[in-house]
Amino acid sequence: MKKKIVSVLLVSTMVVGLLGGCATSGAGGSSDNEKDESADGKVTLSFLNKYPEEPYAQYFEDAVAEFEEQNPDIDIEMENVSDEAIKDKLTVIASGGDMPDIYMSWTGERVKRFARGGKALDLTPYLEEDSEWTDSFLPAFLNNSTIDGSTYAIPYRSGIMYMMYNKEVFETNNYEIPETWDEFLALCETIKNDTEVTPIAFGNSSPWYASWWIGMLNAMMVPADVMDTDYDPSSGAFTDENYVKAVQAFLDLNDKGYFGDHVNSKDYYQVREEFCAGQAAMMLDATPQFTQYDDGMGTGNWGFFKIPTMEGAAGDSGTVGGGGEAWMISSACKHPEEAVKFLKFMTSKEMADKQTSEAGLPNALVGGITEENSTATLADAYKQAEGYTNIADWLDCAVEATIADQYMTSLQEGLDGKSAEDVMADVQKVAAEVKAENE
Repeated sequence: MKKKIVSVLLVSTMVVGLLGGCATSGAGGSSDNEKDESADGKVTLSFLNKYPEEPYAQYFEDAVAEFEEQNPDIDIEMENVSDEAIKDKLTVIASGGDMPDIYMSWTGERVKRFARGGKALDLTPYLEEDSEWTDSFLPAFLNNSTIDGSTYAIPYRSGIMYMMYNKEVFETNNYEIPETWDEFLALCETIKNDTEVTPIAFGNSSPWYASWWIGMLNAMMVPADVMDTDYDPSSGAFTDENYVKAVQAFLDLNDKGYFGDHVNSKDYYQVREEFCAGQAAMMLDATPQFTQYDDGMGTGNWGFFKIPTMEGAAGDSGTVGGGGEAWMISSACKHPEEAVKFLKFMTSKEMADKQTSEAGLPNALVGGITEENSTATLADAYKQAEGYTNIADWLDCAVEATIADQYMTSLQEGLDGKSAEDVMADVQKVAAEVKAENE
């Protein structure tokens, strides 16, 4: 059977759905049970992927072709759609559409929703029988696809949040990298009082950037089991007092002037330019954006550090903010052995290296980011990440769409004066409505 590779670029409209927030068009996946095995005995697997643009598309087309060459008894029919379109398509298939045999998802709550809905194959037995494969992944990303000891997705792309800093500002003023949250706050105060630069570059005219901060602060300050319950749309209440404390910690950074002025009139891209121009000392960002700082400031003129932990906070100190992308296998897949074989191929050391060097997509393997396939700075960032236990997903990907939207809207209002208690009251109201709909 001739391989079919379909690249589809769609313009999506926003809808509220099971996976909205980080969510609509089109029919379900391309899986057709009658095509699972062709007339010549070949196994056919449908594969819903997310990279139709170059240089990503060519890498995945070549990878599928290489796998088929090595496995002439298996055909991979890849449908490669754009970022927004796949959110739409995943929403449709999650609510009853035909599931592709293999499909892309974001890690964390996205994976868990498919698992809870019975749409995902439990991959634990395959991981248990191949410890080398299991141990090849960064623990934080594999753990982020695990529910009650069962793993439902295989991570292939990773993003980790760090605090970027301007080396000239730090070296000129003899500033030290803070190791605790209190030291971080003291550093911000010193920068504000002793220099002409803004302590932290931040802009929130597009409110998704605030969700990065609050997702990270929730992970620091809210017990992990409480978050697991609240991030599930069928049980979320968000009434734990630590959610209010997390919002207050965020608003305090603004109230004390550490974000500068008029943050709701600036966006992420504007303040990133300001940081690169030396107008801010620090900025929260993620590893996929590291090259932007090399281009904007010059390699060697900026550094990064892990966001300091809060002493005595109720969250998991081994959790770091970020997000990942993973591949899942449908629970209805007729050929799971072959599907797992494909995922093992795609996440092998050789293919992960190509994924990063050729397509520029950071892989999720231990030691998978090196100076040979990336930059020295990025390799160092991933070396540090090997000790992290979990990833706190971007909030707009971690919770149900309407909850995420309300969170971001109310945080924006909080930056203009709304209290932390009122911000969370807004979230709690929407969460209660979502819970009632999902019970």
